[in-house]
Amino acid sequence: MAAALLAAAAPVGAASPPYEGRPLAEALLSLQRQGLTIVFTSELVRPEMKVIGEPASREPRQILDEILEPHGLDVEEGPGGVLVVVAKRGSRQASSIEGRVLARESQRGVTGAVVRVIELGFMAAVQDDGSFSLAVLEPGIYTLEASAAGYLEERIAGVPVAAGEPRRIVFHLRRQPVFHEEIVVQPSRLELLKEPEATSGPAESFSLDREEIESLPHLGGDFFRTTSLLPGVAAGDVTAQFSVHGGRRDEVRILLDGQELYDAFHLKDYDNALSVVPARALGGATLTTGAYPASQGDRMSGVLDLRTVEPPAGRQYVLGVSVLDATASSSGRFGGDRGAWLFTGRRGSLQLAREAIGNEDPRFWDVLGKAELTTHLGLIGARVLAAGDELELDKADEESFDRFENRYRSNYGWLTHQAAPGRRLVVETAASWAGVHRRRGGAGGDEEGSFELRDRRDLEVLALAQTWSSELAPRHAFLGGWEARHYDAFFDYGKALEPELVIAAPFAPPRLTVHAFEGTLRGDHVGLWASDLISWRELTAELGLRYDRHSATDDDVVSPRVSLAWRWGERSLVRAAWGKFFQSQRPYELQVEDGESRLRPAELSRHWVVGLERLLPSNRLGFDAVRIELFRRDIDDPRPRYENLLEPLNFFPEVEPDRVLVAPERSTADGLELLLRGSRGPRFGWWLAYSYARSEDRLAGKTVPRAFDQPHTLALDLNFRPAGPWSLNLAWRYHTGWPTTPVEARLVGDPEDPDDEPDDEPEEKAELEAVYGPLRSERLPPYHRLDLRASRRWDLRQGRLTFFVDIQNLYNRRNLAGFDVHLDEDAGKVELEGERWPGAFPSFGVTWEF
Repeated sequence: MAAALLAAAAPVGAASPPYEGRPLAEALLSLQRQGLTIVFTSELVRPEMKVIGEPASREPRQILDEILEPHGLDVEEGPGGVLVVVAKRGSRQASSIEGRVLARESQRGVTGAVVRVIELGFMAAVQDDGSFSLAVLEPGIYTLEASAAGYLEERIAGVPVAAGEPRRIVFHLRRQPVFHEEIVVQPSRLELLKEPEATSGPAESFSLDREEIESLPHLGGDFFRTTSLLPGVAAGDVTAQFSVHGGRRDEVRILLDGQELYDAFHLKDYDNALSVVPARALGGATLTTGAYPASQGDRMSGVLDLRTVEPPAGRQYVLGVSVLDATASSSGRFGGDRGAWLFTGRRGSLQLAREAIGNEDPRFWDVLGKAELTTHLGLIGARVLAAGDELELDKADEESFDRFENRYRSNYGWLTHQAAPGRRLVVETAASWAGVHRRRGGAGGDEEGSFELRDRRDLEVLALAQTWSSELAPRHAFLGGWEARHYDAFFDYGKALEPELVIAAPFAPPRLTVHAFEGTLRGDHVGLWASDLISWRELTAELGLRYDRHSATDDDVVSPRVSLAWRWGERSLVRAAWGKFFQSQRPYELQVEDGESRLRPAELSRHWVVGLERLLPSNRLGFDAVRIELFRRDIDDPRPRYENLLEPLNFFPEVEPDRVLVAPERSTADGLELLLRGSRGPRFGWWLAYSYARSEDRLAGKTVPRAFDQPHTLALDLNFRPAGPWSLNLAWRYHTGWPTTPVEARLVGDPEDPDDEPDDEPEEKAELEAVYGPLRSERLPPYHRLDLRASRRWDLRQGRLTFFVDIQNLYNRRNLAGFDVHLDEDAGKVELEGERWPGAFPSFGVTWEF
């Protein structure tokens, strides 16, 4: 990979040049290693000097003369064959061009930019502050071009260069079309992990910067776990996966640098307890909980768009260890800062976390790498992500036995290319491959029965996508694109279930107890989309249209979308949006574990959102900004789904007695969300999120709350930064208890029971049966907990050391999560044993950056 990238960096026509483009000082040191004794000073051989042109000679001594000549330098021979680099006698003073490359909006230096001299073909890298220097130019007239990822190229022609007179040039690069405008228009959007200086006024979406996110308490430093504090999001204590507005968790699309992650979580046997994306590798994230643009398709609740961090100048290394994992990462730049690379690896270490996840010891690992190179063809990038999990358990006692052997693996690789073929056009292309593999094998027996299960699944996805961004006029932009995917899913599933306990569900069909499925499902998805974005003074509108074709389900769907943003004065912004959002059932999503043998048609969800964001003037209460949103979501014909009504966490959910089929006629979600933030000086900040919302199904003419329905949700975060290197954060959360379904006992076969059919043998003894009451007619007690995170950093001679302590559930409230069901035939009743989320759980870790 490195050799290929270096070859791509070479000018067209050069055959792997060992000198051209290298720093002059580095080339002199290379000649020293070939036997020459060279003495030079940094005053003559300056750091910005590059070798101009590949030497024609192959002898080290002649090469030395050739690479020094363009710089007005010569060699004098000293005693013992020492070669001293000196200024050439009678030579003119070197000419140069110096200057800066700045972002037009912020007037800050553009990191990673490159300045190129068109006539000569060589270039200079731009420093972090935006400065650059092109030395030793022959007098003449030149054309200079500045380029950087995410910006439009700027070219300045007719730059005169005179001997001995440095020329000053300043570039002001504009952002590529619509990147900023898209943020302005879309509602229900939160920018996360932004750099503090990038968080500006109401034209930006409401945001939480990197310091605010990283200071939040979250087990294992997993970024996904911080999202459960945000408006519209719900999740349990163990999982890192979340639900948006009461929908299924598979309704959220997760992207990493544009690549969709089809399996984004570790520890799947523990309800997807951690994500596969290390937080250390993230440089930004956007969470959209509704009414997203036409560029996003095939998921109908939300989008989590993750972006990897931009490697710094030079090299950086990070080592870290915590209760849950050990990590190592490195990043840097190459090719004169035209290229960048990032690598991070993580290995699970869960021995100390058993209280939170159980007595087992699952193992996991992941690796993420990327490399990017700016060339005359544009920005070329390559990325890989690989992750794996293992769980083995073999135990037996007098009452039960369990044997599990589960393995999971996911791999992603994708190539990207970004180019600006015109001053007002940007084209981005991506090609990717993904492979996801699941191996589950289990056997068990307890008071509720026994089972044997095998589950082997393989998925391969090939994808190609392209987007165009064009600025048609100063306040008018067009976006368009297409994507094509091919899914290839293989299933080998078998299940034998002999339940001792069966819970009858009057509202659901009977369970399948024996099932097997083996076969391959394939499908193609083609999506086309376009958006037109135009502004008139205070009003900005985006009109979008999307078409999707899914061959596996023979779906052809069209999704119109409209978003408006109105700037109300200097401090306020009103947003509104409406749209249709379809979600297909992809081939790999077939629920063979529950007896499904065919895919369902695409679901349609309609979103309505209206919101207000306002920056508040200075006040005694310390309020800085507020966001209020009203939302509604309708699903006319939702897909039937299988759910475990009582127990929240199981190794094999499909064999549990509480699993039922829920087939609603219609689903809705609506509510109000409030996000308020403030500060009291530079050391104390806070934010509060409150939601009043309902998420409901319509079944058999009755309205029933969905599994994650929580009418009242409140999250409060306090962040205190005392003098010195300390940071302290407290996060408290509360929500209405989730719905649950009562279970009662009834006699079956009792001739005195008027609900039963007449029995030919009235002498037969009646049997006791567990039966559900009305679906989700009761609720768990209210949920609340307080988390704490404290960190301390030390600035060392070699880098920085950071130590943190994180305590989940500080006051040790054992919130009720669900129930385990037992049938007591002697007492003639059903016993419900409460299952609770973990109590207080401390974790800690240390990170060394150098």
